[in-house]
Amino acid sequence: MTAPAPSDPASNSSLYDRLIASIPILARLQQWVIDLGQRPTALAWLYGLTFLESIIFPLPVDPLLAGVVMARPNRYIRLALTIGVFSTLGGMVGWWIGGWIGEAVQASGWIGHDGHYAAVAEGIAAHGWLFVMIGAFTPLPYKVMAVSAGFLGIGLIPMALASLVGRTARFLLVAAIVRHRSDNKKAALFSMMLIGLVLIFWKVAQ
Repeated sequence: MTAPAPSDPASNSSLYDRLIASIPILARLQQWVIDLGQRPTALAWLYGLTFLESIIFPLPVDPLLAGVVMARPNRYIRLALTIGVFSTLGGMVGWWIGGWIGEAVQASGWIGHDGHYAAVAEGIAAHGWLFVMIGAFTPLPYKVMAVSAGFLGIGLIPMALASLVGRTARFLLVAAIVRHRSDNKKAALFSMMLIGLVLIFWKVAQ
């Protein structure tokens, strides 16, 4: 009786793991990101930049979230929930700025050019708080949505609740994709959920 042939470890690895193994520079980049995420100050930077992104910071925090999740994979849900709260708190500050000095903010170009602002204003007029939630989830700059919501008279509580749902849902899916990047089925499922929701929201917003 012949023994079964041993399985090839490479055939059981995920697409992500095979890609990392085949391109050394990606492996080094991943380790560098993990090392950054393990630093004691990583969480403070993540929370602080998430808060500021909702007001003035021009870049999304998703790459930083990915690095911290790689370094702390068992905490990915807690991390996503926490930065969802910090992002919403920053959005509330942006809402207050929009309600207080909205005209000056619009004139300064802080919330985008006239065409961008007009599109946001049209969306908020048509969909109200739902458009805020769409902006909180999709790649649209959330600071534009938060400041515009204050300027255009969306109530603070509806704005905060819509933001909390949209931002937290996005961060949860991004964190889940990173956490399960070595599991082809789970990574594909969460990726399809993220892409599908973005497409649905874009369709609703039109």
